[in-house]
Parts: sequence; structure tokens; C-alpha cells
Amino acid sequence: MKENIFLKAVIEKPLLNNEPEVLHLFVQIINEITSCMSENELRGCMNSLIVRYPYFKLFFDYGFGHNHMWVKASGSLERLILVEF
Repeated sequence: MKENIFLKAVIEKPLLNNEPEVLHLFVQIINEITSCMSENELRGCMNSLIVRYPYFKLFFDYGFGHNHMWVKASGSLERLILVEF
């Protein structure tokens, strides 16, 4: 995996679930993304979110492609966030 100088994050869709814990977790995801400088760092931050918030997978799914990461609401086919690296 290559190290990057910056990541580009785009919020593609609005979060429709307005429950306080979901909103808090969404902000935490965005904060983690914006604090990362590389793909490796982003992978570690996302793993730590799952450890810190055991209910993460109830509300969100995420995954990595060759040059990006996506975040979706659980059960949704549409991305909420796309991060390019």
C-alpha cells in the first residue's frame, strides 16, 4: 500500500437516520477521515472505530477499493461518503 500526502473525502448523500448515537458516530467517522494522511492510517482509524463503538456495524458499513474507501448506511446500496487516496 502506498503512502499518500492527502485524502479527498466527499459526502455524497445526506444521513437520513437522525438518532443521536447515529449522528455522533457519523461525526466520529468524518473526524477520523479528516485526521488521516494515508490509506494505512485510514484503515487503522476505521478499525479503531469498530472497537470503540461496538454498535458501529448496526448503522454503517464500509469497505476499501484499489484507490478509495466508501461508507454506507447499513443495508443501503448508496454511499454516504467516498474517500479517494
